[in-house]
Amino acid sequence: MHKFWKEYTTSMSRMRQAWGFGVHSPFAFRLITKVIREKARYYAYDDIEAVCHDRVEEHLSRQQKRLRKRISASRGKLLFRMTNFFRPSDILEIGSSWGVSSLYLRLADRLSRLTVVEPAAEVCDFAESLFGEMGVTAEFVREDYETFLPGYFERDVERLYIVVNRLPKSHYKVLPGLLDAVLDRPSLLIIDGIRRNGAVKEWWESLVKDERVRVTIDMKHVGFVCCDPKLNKQDYQVSL
Repeated sequence: MHKFWKEYTTSMSRMRQAWGFGVHSPFAFRLITKVIREKARYYAYDDIEAVCHDRVEEHLSRQQKRLRKRISASRGKLLFRMTNFFRPSDILEIGSSWGVSSLYLRLADRLSRLTVVEPAAEVCDFAESLFGEMGVTAEFVREDYETFLPGYFERDVERLYIVVNRLPKSHYKVLPGLLDAVLDRPSLLIIDGIRRNGAVKEWWESLVKDERVRVTIDMKHVGFVCCDPKLNKQDYQVSL
């Protein structure tokens, strides 16, 4: 009974905050009501869904799909809307979903500098070929995270915009430590699969508690993190 009541009250709280009730931050209110909950259909959705059907689903083997799950259309559209809203000068994607997640980021903002770091050569090669067929560009990096990320974070970027896709559990042994320094700078993180396994769940919970993180939005499976010292510390839970 206690578990049922907790789940019920959590669901009700998520629904209220999804409509903006109890959201005191103007920044978070606009993000939740105008971006996360937005239902408008953008022109790029059809293009991405078509290439997913014709190129990705038809060419990936069952074994490849187990190696790296393709991002769902709803998650991809969320990435598109958030990227379209923030319009970052630089986007860093950590781990690609066979190039599909990368396409949602690219087509949301064609002017940004998109860097995709994907150590798995098979996934990276497929993603790069997908971009070639679509006639769009990105910088694809096949280096390990430990090798590439420290140098990337030394760049002079006004605000870091980082997307962490669903990755194997072993990857979360190093990622939290590599990304810790990012929390000291103005930055935005979008983390997919925050309850996928114990390692990423523990990381997400530590981010929520971290005082350097000013705003978090828990969308049940996707987490948003904003580090901006001008904002008050606020944590929200919403339903998509």
